[in-house]
Amino acid sequence: MLFRLFKLPPLVYFIVSPLLLAGGIFVAYASYTTDMERKAALSHAAPEEVGIEAIVSGETSNDYDEVVVRAQGNVNMMIDWVTTKRGRERSRKLFMPLYPADAEDLSQPAPAVMQIDGFISDDELFQLAQGAGPAGAIFLLNGRLEAGGNRDAAKAFAGKAELASNFVTVNVFAKGREAALRSSNSHMFVLILGLVLAMLVAGYGWLRKRKLDKDQLAYEQQYEET
Repeated sequence: MLFRLFKLPPLVYFIVSPLLLAGGIFVAYASYTTDMERKAALSHAAPEEVGIEAIVSGETSNDYDEVVVRAQGNVNMMIDWVTTKRGRERSRKLFMPLYPADAEDLSQPAPAVMQIDGFISDDELFQLAQGAGPAGAIFLLNGRLEAGGNRDAAKAFAGKAELASNFVTVNVFAKGREAALRSSNSHMFVLILGLVLAMLVAGYGWLRKRKLDKDQLAYEQQYEET
């Protein structure tokens, strides 16, 4: 299959080349925009603390969708969601249902979910706790608000805990605010990579066209001689 990729008509490579360049520009721009949002958020203090009920109702709007949330978490329903491929771990996420800090019943559909990417120790998780609430532990979470559903969280809690139809996700800055908001500066690398790949594909297409033209010319000359 891979060998066939090098035997395509030259026109295919000439079409793919600008597409690779355009893709590199698009990804680089998206990365640059994200870096600027992170920089803007890091230029000032974290937003004021709010309850999870204010987050769910959409009453907050900050740079990079950053929030500081006080919520009650159901620690008995924490789920370590790990995805693997060919026996190797691809990603790890820790999920926990979140409720208003004054909720006395955690059996109702959770309006929000805490998400922590990667591994987090018990000590690091304990540092996020602020004490006991009416039905569970109180957590103070600084992270990024993600609306519009969370497929992994929905799969993780399927048949275990009920989530509200419009639940939101608080992706916690588990390693600290500064580390989470530090610019990646990857946009130039992506742009250069896209340019290099586009040039390589176009160059191979040109070489392949030359070879096919030479083969065609040699065939025509041989035909004329016969």
